Amino acid sequence: MSGKEVVTLQFGHYSNFVGAHLWNLNDLSFDYSSNQPSKINHDVLYREGLTNDGHTTFTPRALLVDLKGSLKYLSKDGSLYSERPAPEKVDIHWDKSRIEIKKDFEQSGSKFIQEIEKGNGNKVLNKKQNLEQTVNVWSDFLYTRYHPRTVNIINEYKHEDVNKEFDVYPLGVNLWNNSEFSEEFSDKIRNYIEECDNFQGFHVILDAVDAFSGLSTSCIEHVRDEYEKKSVMAIPLIPSYYKDYNITSTDQNYKSITKDSVRVLNIALCFNDLAENASIFVPLCTGLTGWRQPGESIPFNNLHYDSRLWYHSSAILASAIDTFTLKHRLRSYNFSLNDLCADLSSFGRRAVASSLCLPFSFNKDATLLECLDNWDGPLSKSITPNCKIGSNRMMQYWFLRGIAENRLKHSQNQQNLPAFKCNTVQEMLTYYMACTTYASANNVTVVDKALTVKTPYPDIFNAHVGIDGNIIADMRPEDSVVQSVPVLAGLHSGSEIGNMLESLHTEVSKIRFPRFHRFRESGLETDAYKECLQKLFDLRECYEDNYN
Repeated sequence: MSGKEVVTLQFGHYSNFVGAHLWNLNDLSFDYSSNQPSKINHDVLYREGLTNDGHTTFTPRALLVDLKGSLKYLSKDGSLYSERPAPEKVDIHWDKSRIEIKKDFEQSGSKFIQEIEKGNGNKVLNKKQNLEQTVNVWSDFLYTRYHPRTVNIINEYKHEDVNKEFDVYPLGVNLWNNSEFSEEFSDKIRNYIEECDNFQGFHVILDAVDAFSGLSTSCIEHVRDEYEKKSVMAIPLIPSYYKDYNITSTDQNYKSITKDSVRVLNIALCFNDLAENASIFVPLCTGLTGWRQPGESIPFNNLHYDSRLWYHSSAILASAIDTFTLKHRLRSYNFSLNDLCADLSSFGRRAVASSLCLPFSFNKDATLLECLDNWDGPLSKSITPNCKIGSNRMMQYWFLRGIAENRLKHSQNQQNLPAFKCNTVQEMLTYYMACTTYASANNVTVVDKALTVKTPYPDIFNAHVGIDGNIIADMRPEDSVVQSVPVLAGLHSGSEIGNMLESLHTEVSKIRFPRFHRFRESGLETDAYKECLQKLFDLRECYEDNYN
């Protein structure tokens, strides 16, 4: 094992949608035919193991949490290491006539999953599948096979159970503090870390809008105490659509408004704890506003997606996460997750914004010099809710993938451009950022390998995106699938994040907390809530340009 390992933790159903895409992106990017090792060190996120039959496995070093009934066909223990025998085939020593076997309703996987299990992977991965009609849960499009310890189910609560909802922050805190769950989960974390040579820290992807926010922040507090020198990059997610938005009556409208208020309260409580315990946290949403209503979907050039489908929006966020975590996953960089977190969290600025350009609009026959010289407006769109990405006094990390060095520039008609002196993609993008920002530190990472987006990634690219991700004048054949795309992502720390926190503070301050009894019934006192609001306001002050 080459070290620099990271453990990934996923909390909540939407986070597991994002996680499923994230692991699919990684699995499908593995190149088994090349003699050259990948520039991306896959050992950072993956672990090698052996099945009982002695076969080598390579599975995500990940733990995920979801509710009972959320897996559909997927077994909690998976099928990679052993097949569970049918109950009627188990040799038991009791009187069989006095034993009753009860089976849960067995659900089959989606058509895509069934084809994968039949061994038709190459066929379905390179063909348009239109999974939008068949994806209900994240396991419906999960190509990756998990380790038996990866999936963790909360049996006290059931997925989409309206009678006993796992919906408020303190319920998650209570689950961590008052059950065997935390002990078992902590043991699994320890098992992963004991296998590592040079453990870097954690990526924690979490639902910020329900009780998983309380569960995840409690876990983060634990790992920060247990592994205090290791970094935690937390990524709180806010879905762009909820099922209660499908309103057909006045009563449903009232319930949806109430649920929106609950979600805002959860986000505020979550951000408050993340600011205290995470090294940095990067809120993500494909909606423009994010708080009470996620708002209109973020428009990306050459992308058409339905923000109401978690299958779509989670793919976009997974693409961003896979890209902005690249630098501490590369073989060639002596750079760690701790370095990234330290640079972005100066003066207590632990909230960090992210931006994305998917795909990076690069014409088929163009050079990067030509592309940047003709670019109009910002290179990327903010995917942090209620947050514009500034250009003054910023600390920024940029990650560009999928642009080959031989497409940097050409000698005809470009010698008179100042950027012609740049000899690498990294130099040119760094120069561009220096010209378009003021008093800002821009750190640029470039990887020539594009993002692999073959099925089961959703078909969200318009017809002018070619199979290789380049923008083409003609239309892509209708039955073809985009295989890979160039991507630009950014992580940003600056005064604009303070505006984002202020907008959240303003929104949550409008809510009459005493009306929401479930928070108090679950153990959150009014004084603790008021303290949270004050800390959120204080965090905003860290982002003032004159703050020191």
